[in-house]
Amino acid sequence: MRVIRSVVALAAVVAAMFGSAAVADAAVTTPWRIEYGASVAAGTIGWTDGRSATVSGTIHAVSGYREVCVWGVNGTYTSPVECDATFPGVDAPFSEVLTINQVGGVQVIYIHLSDQYDHDFGQLRCTRAGCVHQ
Repeated sequence: MRVIRSVVALAAVVAAMFGSAAVADAAVTTPWRIEYGASVAAGTIGWTDGRSATVSGTIHAVSGYREVCVWGVNGTYTSPVECDATFPGVDAPFSEVLTINQVGGVQVIYIHLSDQYDHDFGQLRCTRAGCVHQ
């Protein structure tokens, strides 16, 4: 009887350890930042183990209107493009939830900084491992 209790207790401990590891691996936060002159857009991406990811940040504009657009990708599937903007002297916080209702959910996120004329000031390609400039 003691052996059975020990085996059950050990199985519970192992299950708890693996369960905690799976949750820790699934939830990841990736920092991101795009600079153009004195204008800066920066924040974080909150990745989940589900089908969504949340892109949050602040847009700091100095010399003109600045807009940040974000969208998610999973293979050939793309989430809707979400855009937020601000004018000089106003630091605008934003938070956009990107969802792809496919297995694996959002795998890659693109973040694009531009002005009102859609001049490209920078773009990032982000995954759970980090962001790279495009």
